[in-house]
Amino acid sequence: MKEKCGLYGGLFPDAAIEIRRGLFALQHRGQESAGISISNGRITTIKGTGLVREALPVSEVSKMKGDLGIGHVRYSTTGGTDPINAQPIELEYMDSKVSIAHNGNLENSYNSRKQLERKGKILLTDSDTEIFLHELVEYFKSPPNEWDPYKMAYTIFRIEGAYSLLFLFENMIVAIRDPHGYRPLWIRRKDNTTLFASEDSAFPEGGERFEMVPGSVAIATKEGFEYKKLVNKRPYQCVFEYIYFARPDSTIFGQNVHNIRGKMGMQCAIENPVDADIVIPVMDSGLSAAVGFSRQAKIPIEPALVRNPWVGRTFIEPSSRSRAVAEKLSLVKSSIKGKRVVLVDDSIVRGTTSRKIVELVKKAEPRKIHFRVASPPVTHECFWGIDIAFRDQLIAREGIERVKKYLSVDSLGYLSTEGMCKILGGCNTFCLHCFTGRREG
Repeated sequence: MKEKCGLYGGLFPDAAIEIRRGLFALQHRGQESAGISISNGRITTIKGTGLVREALPVSEVSKMKGDLGIGHVRYSTTGGTDPINAQPIELEYMDSKVSIAHNGNLENSYNSRKQLERKGKILLTDSDTEIFLHELVEYFKSPPNEWDPYKMAYTIFRIEGAYSLLFLFENMIVAIRDPHGYRPLWIRRKDNTTLFASEDSAFPEGGERFEMVPGSVAIATKEGFEYKKLVNKRPYQCVFEYIYFARPDSTIFGQNVHNIRGKMGMQCAIENPVDADIVIPVMDSGLSAAVGFSRQAKIPIEPALVRNPWVGRTFIEPSSRSRAVAEKLSLVKSSIKGKRVVLVDDSIVRGTTSRKIVELVKKAEPRKIHFRVASPPVTHECFWGIDIAFRDQLIAREGIERVKKYLSVDSLGYLSTEGMCKILGGCNTFCLHCFTGRREG
């Protein structure tokens, strides 16, 4: 189990209100809990379970005064669903405070926690995020307001894993992106303001914006801004940011998400031709791929699966996926009845959601159902931020015919790994472990 979340924060007038707005824009990255830490010379934190509107009511957020702050939306992975694992995590040590928000997860976090316990350390959460704080306290042995940001980064870079981090101190924000760059982290600068976000689409309009490079650190204070790359290692960027996690209007790892998904859909159509009457996107992250598939195959697209916008994403829904699918989608039956349909989705992981979608579509009495997947088969677990804990959960490990039978469709086709890498312009900088069992492309 891993930590896959969204970060937002920065130096901005009335920071709490702006951070709450930014977390709304990143709600797709985590729906289990949300939190904000603000500094006005002293750090205060509020957080709670549920969506941003539930966990961070305007009446409470508006009371948080200060121009420095960080925020977090969480999808439960490492640490489970217990409210104690909501972030940011605030630490008070030697009469000084620091707050941390983390997107990613650490390798061998279980062993790291056990080592800390054997040293006599007390862990107050189940989240691997707390490990960063223990490592920093052990290194500095001084109040957080005396910690040097560059020494912080070098200390953290010794930790293996995926992490984009925001630290809030009483007088500054420190942003750190891991040396392999698994997770994105963006900066927006305008006038005397600095904002950080997991995706650039969360920023307000205007300003200079750029993605932090792997192994870099940024420091924002009221006196100025610093940004440096400190270490150089081979990138292993998570390709699932393109396939599923990010918003289509975001730029991730240098390319627009919608464009990449559309090209993956086109390549999937080239590799998996089919005779059909309509293409039906599996909403929402399958939409861009379905548009590309439709254009390439010259089969009209029909949004016959209607998504309820008030229901969260089933991949990151802690409760039953089957129930969530029923709540999330409904049919335009007249568009489906008697037709040969092609369902296009971004990925199949466990297969339970895809099977429920096929069962739902069958109620509209189509003549045939074909299923196309705009990514390769997911055959290996992930240790760096996707909720794929055990290989035996992955339906594609049993082979394409087994998946086809499980879904009960007339045909099934995946985008090849080679085709995906062609669209990405090569896979040398991407982590492909969930597809190939190897990090490198």
